[in-house]
Amino acid sequence: MGTDTVAPTENASGEKPSNNPLSRKINKILETRLENDKDTLDALKELSTFFTENTLRSRRNLRGEIEKRSVGISEEFVCALRDVKESVDAMYKEVSAMNEVCVDMKRRLQATKSETRHLIHQTTSLQNQSHKLHMQEKVAEAFVKTFQLTTDEVMTIKGSTRESPITQEFFTVLEKTQKIRNNTKYLLQTGHQKTALDVMEQMNVCREAGLERLYRWCQSQCRSPDPSPLLPQALAALQERPVLFNLVVEEWIVVRRGWLVRGFLDALTIGGPGGAPRPIELQAHDPLRYVGDMLAWVHQALPSEREAAQTLFSKCSNIDPAEHTRSTVASISESVCRPLKTRIEQMIVIDQGREGGKKPVQLYKISNLLRFYHNTILQVTDAGLLVATLDELHQLSHKMFISALQTQVSHVSERIEPPSEMLSPTSGVQRTLGLLTEVVTAATVADDAQHDFKQIVSCVVDPLVNAVNESASGLGAVESAVYLLNCFHQLHSTLSLLHTTGEKLEMIQGQIDAQLDTLAQEQVNGVCHSVGVAGMYPFITHPPPTPLSQNPACQPLAVQSFMTKLDGFLAAPDHLMLPHTRLLLSSNFRRTLQQRTAEAIVTIYAKLHALVHDPNNAYNDPSTLLPRDPETVKTLLL
Repeated sequence: MGTDTVAPTENASGEKPSNNPLSRKINKILETRLENDKDTLDALKELSTFFTENTLRSRRNLRGEIEKRSVGISEEFVCALRDVKESVDAMYKEVSAMNEVCVDMKRRLQATKSETRHLIHQTTSLQNQSHKLHMQEKVAEAFVKTFQLTTDEVMTIKGSTRESPITQEFFTVLEKTQKIRNNTKYLLQTGHQKTALDVMEQMNVCREAGLERLYRWCQSQCRSPDPSPLLPQALAALQERPVLFNLVVEEWIVVRRGWLVRGFLDALTIGGPGGAPRPIELQAHDPLRYVGDMLAWVHQALPSEREAAQTLFSKCSNIDPAEHTRSTVASISESVCRPLKTRIEQMIVIDQGREGGKKPVQLYKISNLLRFYHNTILQVTDAGLLVATLDELHQLSHKMFISALQTQVSHVSERIEPPSEMLSPTSGVQRTLGLLTEVVTAATVADDAQHDFKQIVSCVVDPLVNAVNESASGLGAVESAVYLLNCFHQLHSTLSLLHTTGEKLEMIQGQIDAQLDTLAQEQVNGVCHSVGVAGMYPFITHPPPTPLSQNPACQPLAVQSFMTKLDGFLAAPDHLMLPHTRLLLSSNFRRTLQQRTAEAIVTIYAKLHALVHDPNNAYNDPSTLLPRDPETVKTLLL
């Protein structure tokens, strides 16, 4: 009718809800899920403790029972709360009393504070002063530690007595003085000039005393056969005083010189411990061994001196240790120069003429020995007096060797015997070549001795060649050529052992070639006469304008006779060789002569063959006169 009518809702079962309040409560209770209502469950559990019988009486008295229990609980709570109140009241009284005490203490503290304010201020001031003094003490201790030496350190560097030994602590303190001197520049930078100068003066005094003491100790150690291991470090410390440093080095050189020369003289006259090795003077009868033993002893002694000097300068940093080592060893070695030079000079100039040819060879061996040790010792030391002495002795021995060699070669060359019937080199030539061989063999001792070969070879070869040529002047052409070839062959074989005699080898080879040419020419002429081609030869080389067959020397009968004799030569070429060529010592020379002779005959035959077969020369049946062609003859001879 104008207002909407609300339809009643249906419940879950499809029934319409009732408007009865009881019904609604019942439905609400029925719809309640007690398993999810914790408070209801707790209430039911509590109810089960005292609601034991479900009777009408019990249900009616339930509310009263619950209220009664509620009143009991409230009474228990009031009792408990009364105890708490009493405790709180007691605590309040105690706190009030404590508050009164604190107020009294605060009042008294304020009064005391006002009375002790001056004392606190004074105490604070004293504490600040104490802290400042403590810092100053630390600064003073650090300053003393950095810029001063302790009493023990001063005693260490100055020494309690003059003979106090030098230890490693001494160098530690000495290094500290230098470090303090270096640190004074920081004082100067901060404006403490007076303090810096005072510290530097103190350190200079201590350092000078230490260096003076170190210098005396180094001198005593230099004289000791077994110096302290601290000597190199001491010498390095003395580098800042060059005068003291040089004095110590000079003392070392003087002492080592004395030991070296005494050791050399003992080796010459006494020998080693127990007589082994034997004294060097016992070998004076053998100059080469005597000189070699003396030089070997010096050479063996220098490495020990070098090692000692290397150890001495090993810690020095302001110098070149290697250079000072070499110069020091050179200075030490000067002590043996005089006795060594005197004895070697005596061996060089001694008269050994009784030994004949051995004197030049021995002198040359001594010269090479001196040169070898000169170069070897120069690698150990600087070019000092010892090196100069060895070079001077080498020059003297080499000069004496050249003089003796020239004298002996001249003596032998003047007495070269005439050639024998065998045309072999004479005994004088053999002796001279033997002398040259000995010299060449001796030269192998020295590595750089080959630069002497040119002079040595000139001293021997030139006089020998002249003497051989003079001795061959009285012989015939063939005999002279054979003799000279034999002599030059042996000379060439001897010189070929050398490696730096190219000029002389070329000269000897030229002499050999010249004599071979002479001998080959004589051989060819002899063969040409033997085969009957000598008369034809001028016309063969220069044919006339007329036919060659009309020339008496080249008539067919003469050509046929030549061919007959040539066949005999082809069958046995050696039968027409000159008898003296069989005396040649070199088979190469004989082969060369045979080859040159054969080449000459082949050339002559080829020219004659061409002329005979030339129709212009009017030979009848040339194939019968010269049946062999030149190639066949060449094959048979060559």
